[in-house]
Amino acid sequence: MIAIILAGGQSSRFGSPKAFATIEGEVFYKKIIKTLNQTNLFERIVISTNETLKDSFDYNDVVVDEPVYANNGPLSGIYSVMESYDTECYFVIACDTPMVTEKSISYLYQFFISRVMEEQLDIAGYEANGFKMPTLAFYSHRVKSEIKQSLDQGQYRMKEIYENRPAQWLDVDEINNQHNWYKNINYQEDLKEIEH
Repeated sequence: MIAIILAGGQSSRFGSPKAFATIEGEVFYKKIIKTLNQTNLFERIVISTNETLKDSFDYNDVVVDEPVYANNGPLSGIYSVMESYDTECYFVIACDTPMVTEKSISYLYQFFISRVMEEQLDIAGYEANGFKMPTLAFYSHRVKSEIKQSLDQGQYRMKEIYENRPAQWLDVDEINNQHNWYKNINYQEDLKEIEH
């Protein structure tokens, strides 16, 4: 099983690449890697990024978007890693979710695995207040062809995938060990709020 950290966005709202921002004294992407390692679930943790940022990471497993799909959002990043590393199951997380917890990942994994065989589930993720969070989710390898098809058709929204494949969503409130663990940090103000 492979974890994909999405770190190829423009971060225009934040003002600088979010992967390298710090919270609680830790760089976002390094904090996420540490949490992913603590779960003992993943044989490989891969950073998905763009050509500009690829050399900025102090990390070996970095995959750059395939040129034909570059700069087309999370789907291009996910697909590029799927092309590079074949496995049964992928966990996708955005680099701007640094407060994610070991418990939340492990809980979602158990939920996914318990349903993937019987229900042919392809996607299991979290949702907050009814809003689905496809960049905090597990994906079966079966979605790869559908992602490629969407990219080839110029459809770059993740909604195109999760609305057309068997998917289930857990409410973030099922994980009660830490407040704000699932929050995306989009603005500097978001970072200040979570730190306080």
